[in-house]
Amino acid sequence: MTVRSERPEKLRSGSFANQMTETNLNLQPDYWNQIWQQEGRGTCRYPGCFGRICWAVGHGLEVLELGCGAGVLASQLLEFGNSVTGLDISESAIAQLPKQIPGVVSTLPEIPFPDRSFDVVVATEVLEHLDDDRACVREIVRVLRSGGRAFFAVPNNCLGPDEEPEHVRKYTPETLMDLLLPYGDVFTDTFIDEFSVGRDFIALPSILAALYLPTDNELA
Repeated sequence: MTVRSERPEKLRSGSFANQMTETNLNLQPDYWNQIWQQEGRGTCRYPGCFGRICWAVGHGLEVLELGCGAGVLASQLLEFGNSVTGLDISESAIAQLPKQIPGVVSTLPEIPFPDRSFDVVVATEVLEHLDDDRACVREIVRVLRSGGRAFFAVPNNCLGPDEEPEHVRKYTPETLMDLLLPYGDVFTDTFIDEFSVGRDFIALPSILAALYLPTDNELA
């Protein structure tokens, strides 16, 4: 596997650490604002993941994307005929969303929407950044409607905190399934997502998990 981070070196030093902690880059909006100002909507990461998610979500649904960035996947979901809302910690990212996609600036794990607001929630390359992934999953379940679905993508047993300072933990298919199983049926797929970043070729082992909530009738 060849992986190179495109994160600005001057931000790796913790220059914004006074906002939260010296180590948790994920809670520092200025860090992510600079990243999205650099990458913008031209980023071409995770095509295999995004294609699988669009196919699985389908069309005609209300979808929330967590960690939406500048809206690459959100735009694809919109093209599939869905109503899409984006959420990200970065104001710069939200400002780049297409005008058809409303965006909210917020810090996970809290999701600032009422209960049962969405048919589908998508979180790609998000859980590994969070101190409290369980709280985030609980929030996702809360905002999903009866019989709703959630899709998660994470690196497969790679890019832990010793390799990537943005990441809090590694996942395997088994640990990701254990995280999600209390809430419904879970299906996982593993694959290699291949793309280029600058002159570097990336082959990223990935896990895609789908969580299917029970309907109210099934719970009755």
